Amino acid sequence: MAMVAGVGDAMQLLHLLAGVGTPANYNHWAALGNDQWSFEKCEPYFKKLENASSQPKAPYRGHDGPIHIRQDPSLNSVDKYIEEAAKDMNLPVRNDINNPNAPPEALFEIEHMITKTGHRNSAAVGYLPKSLVLKRQETLTICSGAVATRLQFNQDGTEATGVYILDRLTQKSTKECLVHAKREVIVSCGALFSPQFLMLSGIGPKEQIQHHKIPLVRDMSGVGATLNDHIAFSIAFQARLADSYIRLLNPLIAIWHLLLFIFTKTGIFSRSGARLCAFLSSENIDEKTMTLKPPKDASDEQRRRDPHLPENAPDLELLFINAAFDYERGKGYCGFQTCLVQPFSRGKVELASSDPLALPKFYSQFLSDPRDWAVARKAARFAMNYVETFRKSKYPFDSTWHIAPGVKRGSMEGSWKDVSDEEMDRFLRERLLNFYHPTSTCHMGLEEDGAVVGQDLKVHGFQNLRIADASVFPTVTSAHTTAPVYMVAERSADFIKNDWAKKESH
Repeated sequence: MAMVAGVGDAMQLLHLLAGVGTPANYNHWAALGNDQWSFEKCEPYFKKLENASSQPKAPYRGHDGPIHIRQDPSLNSVDKYIEEAAKDMNLPVRNDINNPNAPPEALFEIEHMITKTGHRNSAAVGYLPKSLVLKRQETLTICSGAVATRLQFNQDGTEATGVYILDRLTQKSTKECLVHAKREVIVSCGALFSPQFLMLSGIGPKEQIQHHKIPLVRDMSGVGATLNDHIAFSIAFQARLADSYIRLLNPLIAIWHLLLFIFTKTGIFSRSGARLCAFLSSENIDEKTMTLKPPKDASDEQRRRDPHLPENAPDLELLFINAAFDYERGKGYCGFQTCLVQPFSRGKVELASSDPLALPKFYSQFLSDPRDWAVARKAARFAMNYVETFRKSKYPFDSTWHIAPGVKRGSMEGSWKDVSDEEMDRFLRERLLNFYHPTSTCHMGLEEDGAVVGQDLKVHGFQNLRIADASVFPTVTSAHTTAPVYMVAERSADFIKNDWAKKESH
């Protein structure tokens, strides 16, 4: 588990990928009973948040938002051969990963949340620039180093009247301070910590709350349940050192790129670590060839190309990275971070204690659903075949296996055709990765179905308590989760403004 403490969210560390995801994801949310969260309802907010300089004339993209989004040209020779190999895998190559009308299965050129000067465009940079902070200093208070410990409620437990906070910068201070709420309280602690905060406040599964001797305010079994996250593993191969970020281990190369960034805002340090990724559906993979099946007929082709159908949401991602684990100095590596992006397995978050400074218990429970094993095996074989297909290209280097099941490292001995399910499962157990996209621990939906928040993001049973982070996702999106989280925040702001405008008009 990785955590970030600071203004500007986890984008201070993560990959900066600006992926909205296919409309199918949001139409799936709508099909689950959240009709106000279809792609038609969400799309205006995606456009509102972005300034898509990479697609300046696209009418379906935003161009005035606070988050600058761009694409960068390749700095290596390997990318074009990965694109060529995609065609032999029956994967079309597309430029705009955020085109809502693009077919859901393709190799896409990634967009990144990076400013014109090559800096990270986090939420702090986009939504909280220094100029805005100074303008609103009479009404905006940022408490750095403070920890929200629990909520205060009115007598009947239907309204949040305040938040208790603890100053962690002053080590001697152990006394909580109460900040009174005049209108609303918005919880935005993230998918791993929003459920903890609710449970510390007495909202959550009755057994857990009473076990830790916390006064029960509302029994809600859905708090902390249905943790949904992307599951990943790497299929990697050796490449030219000049095509791999491993070359930055050479101090002279690292210094050169640092100087490029400082003086020209170019070079490796001005961009993210990934440029290409493929999305596809495992059910469309031909198990005999480990390529995408061609459509059966025109009708099947039309159905599969429709990005709005909920059933067309991709369940696999192959993120091409110019680096790999277990590297040796002086050698270059590339690989596919192979991800299950619609896993069936669900985890949970539970309280470890009533201490707000203690971490909660996280149970990822990856591959706990047997259906995910079948998808993971197919994904690994598809990624291996992609590497083997790439190796047949005119790439000017004799690539060898680095990380893959049932192969000999440093050679091309072994193939997706030869690896057994037993070897595959052993590899997956050893190499499984967390992709740091946790969602759905306070998921949206009907209260009778165990959901925590309604479509207006208010916690069921409370008049003025909302949640605005990835924990409210009904299910994890196929895309990386940053842009969807920003969309949720934008919608939350409008919900709040509209609600209070109505109250003031009366």
